[in-house]
Parts: sequence; structure tokens; C-alpha cells
Amino acid sequence: MFGKYADVILVTLLWYYCTRYYQVTLISGGGSGHEPAHAGFVGKGMLSGAVLGGMFASPSVAAILACIRTCTTKNGPGCLLIVKNYTGDRLNFGVALEQARSEGLAVRMVVVADDCALPRDKGITGRRGVAGTVFVHKVAGAAAEAGLSLEEVYCEATATAAAVGTLGVALSTCTLPGQPVSDRLSGNKIEIGLGIHGEPGMKQSECLPADAMVDAMISAITKDQAPPYVPLTSSDSVCLLVNNLGGTPTMELYICARRAIESLEAEGVRVVRVFVGPFMTSLEMYGVSISILKVDSELRLARLDAPTSAPAWLSAQPRRTDVARVPLAVPTGSAVAATSNGAEPAGLPLDPDMVRSILASATSAIVAAEPSLTAWDRIAGDGDCGITMTRGANAVNTALPDLVKATGSRLLLNNIAGLVSNSMGGTSGVLFEIGLRAAATASATEHATWGTTFRAFADAIKFYGGADRGYRTMLDVCALACRRPLLAKQLAYHHDNRLLCMCCSRLEDSSNLVTFACS
Repeated sequence: MFGKYADVILVTLLWYYCTRYYQVTLISGGGSGHEPAHAGFVGKGMLSGAVLGGMFASPSVAAILACIRTCTTKNGPGCLLIVKNYTGDRLNFGVALEQARSEGLAVRMVVVADDCALPRDKGITGRRGVAGTVFVHKVAGAAAEAGLSLEEVYCEATATAAAVGTLGVALSTCTLPGQPVSDRLSGNKIEIGLGIHGEPGMKQSECLPADAMVDAMISAITKDQAPPYVPLTSSDSVCLLVNNLGGTPTMELYICARRAIESLEAEGVRVVRVFVGPFMTSLEMYGVSISILKVDSELRLARLDAPTSAPAWLSAQPRRTDVARVPLAVPTGSAVAATSNGAEPAGLPLDPDMVRSILASATSAIVAAEPSLTAWDRIAGDGDCGITMTRGANAVNTALPDLVKATGSRLLLNNIAGLVSNSMGGTSGVLFEIGLRAAATASATEHATWGTTFRAFADAIKFYGGADRGYRTMLDVCALACRRPLLAKQLAYHHDNRLLCMCCSRLEDSSNLVTFACS
């Protein structure tokens, strides 16, 4: 429809072509490269249309005017333009607005200047419009959806724009397609307050810990200026928006969100909503911005909670600030249980002296083999096998006085599995725990022997680990043990300490010595 214009116009034509007759419509836009802004916020309950220019370039007057004409009718409710405070956007949207008014259309414009990196009296251009603009989209969109007049929607949008402050920080600037990568933030530098087009910010500094960086951002928004951009008292409520500037992992966004909540609540401020995600990006910029919106009425909060079909709006659940958040208490106790709960079969009988002898021999063999296991794993893996196995062996050896008190094989094997799980980590620890848990269960079944118990150990590792005989894993020694009648017979009577020695990488019989690296 607008193919003759170089700019992109996104309008939900079918729905808003009808609603323009009875509802105020909202239009925003600017340069491309900030996705999902602004196209992602077009939908019922937010924007009626978005006009996008080239990369970081304002859309043309013709494109903006075409969008206004599409979303507005003469004698209709009217149209509100929400514009970020950049010279090109103000001029082009302003020219389109004046021309639309000359055609008899009711149009008003709100300019958002929420960037707290620049002083209020910064010459002609003033503060920039950044991610806090999204809050204005949402509040104004919900007000329009509620049937308010153009003047009423304009007033709510203006009040919201005045109540929000934003500050960004980045470890890298953005790179325009086809342009060389900037080295402005090389090494261990960060820049606080840089703009969403890579404009210079407040200052550069050495990289800070996340908590210190977020504290500085919150202070710049709420304290550092006189008067503050967003003045807060201990009785105030705020909404927090933690915005991905393009290349920041989600985990790091939540680290920043966590600290921002802590910093604000330490001052007695109630954080009632937290929005986290990509709202207004800057291509691939590795950074984050924080927006704080003062919520001075239940109506503003209701506008933010109102439903919308805009695909990029990430809603937030109400935060219960009256509920204390404390870590969940984890039950503590002995790492090794001496008796079962009585409801489970004990399994195979145990001789405490034999248990002590077998486990002491096995753990000593593992510790002695650590250099070899490590050397082999450096060839075939990441070199941590010996260290991992030694940690497990030491944990078992330390708990030996308690292990020998086990009343049956089920409890013994489960206790060893717990020790291995807590101490070893990695793939080996998980596989040994799986095998030992399965062996513990199998040892308590009817007609169980140590031979069937050991086969359950091997079968579980094969099933969950995905390996098989011949893959050069611990299963090779397990398969060898299960196939030898003499050894199986010895295991059935548990008179040979080679059961656990074999599990711990060494198997010796009368004819040869076979050494295995467990990976």
C-alpha cells in the first residue's frame, strides 16, 4: 500500500481501519535497528501503527503522514503521536502532524525524553528518548482502549513520560551493517549513559561488578541530579524495566534486575512490577538499560496490567512486596544414614569388617591411580577424571566409620550414591550415582545376589548414559565382569573385594591385570 515510500509502515489495517472511527489511535516510530521497537508494540491495547525509517534514520514525512491518514478520520476520536526526543524524529513527525491538522484531522504529539545521562538543560536537543518510551506506549494504549478522549489520552501519556527515567550502560557499542566495528570500548572499558544509536554517554570507566554498576545506575536516575530525574521517597511505588540493548544474555539481565530491586527496596521503595527482556535494542550492543517509572496512582498500574495483543510486550505479574523473601530452609543432617526407615527391605546382609576392607581397598586404589587416570583423560577428554574420581574416593573414605553401620546392601549402596553425587560432580558422578541407586534397589529384590546387583548397576549406566560395550567407557569393565562365571560366582557370595575395586577402575584375576579409565 505504501510501497513508493522508502520507509516501512506497519499498521494493523483491518482492526484499526474500523476502530479509528470510535477510538483514539496511537502511532510511534523512528529509525530501524531498535527491534522489537516499535513494530513489536503494534496491537490491540498499544500502538495502532509504527513508522520505521532506515537504520537509525528518522522515517520520512510522507511515510508518517500516510500512517496518520490510515489510522485517523475526520471528525473521529483523533490520533496521538508518541515520539522519542531526537531532532529528526521531532521534525519529521512534527511536519506530518501539522499537515494532517491542515487536512482536518485531530492529531497531538507527546515527546518522550527519559534519558538520565544528559542534563535537563542540554541546549536545543535536550535529553534523548530511550526505553522508557515503551511505558508511554503501554499506558496511552490502555487509555485509548478504555475509550478516553484524545485530550485525556494525551494527558496520561504526558504524565507517564514525565514520571520515567532511564539509564543505559554497555560493554560495546553497536555496529551499523557494512561499517567497521568500533573500538571505542576496547579492553575492560564500559560506558555509562551511551545512547541507543551509540552516542557518547556520561563517562567511561573500568568494568564494574554487576551490583556496583546497577547501584550507580539507580543513583543516577533517582538521586544524583538536583532535583533528581525520578525523585523517590520510602512511600513510593515504582515499576522497573530492565532492557536488553541487543547482545546481553538473559541471565545477566536478571542479575541486574535482582540488584535493582534490592537497591530500590533498601531505600524503602516498593517495586510493584518488573519487566525484563528486549524492549528497545541497539543492534548487537552488549549492554543493558534500566527504566524506573514512578507509579503515583492505581490507574497507571492498571494501564500497565491491561491486556494487549502486541507481540513484543512482556507483561509482568504483580509483586507481593508485603511478603518477605527468604531462602528456603534445606533440611540438614548426617550425609550417611545408619538405618532404613523400616518400610523398605534391607537387601543383602553385610559383614561390617568386610565392608570396611573392601571400601578401604577400593578408595586407596582410586587415589593411587589418580595420575594415570588424569593423564589418560587429558588425551581423550578434559583431564579431570582422576581428580573427580579422587574426590569421590575421599568422600567415601571419610564416611567409612558410618558406612560400616549400614544394616543392609540397599542402605549401603544408597549412602555411597549420595556421597558420590555430592562430591564428584560431572558426568562420572552422575553415572556412578545412577548405577549405585539402581544396584541398591536390585539388591533388595527377591532372590537378589551380588551378581544380579552388579548387573543392575551396569544396565542402569548403559540405559541412561547411552554407551555400550566396546565404547571404551566404564561399561567395558562392567560387561567383562558380568560375563565371567568365576567372578559372578564370587560376587554371589560376596567373599571377594574385587566388586568395588572393579567399580573403581581396576580388575585383577589370576591370569592378568586389566586397567580401565572411567570417563
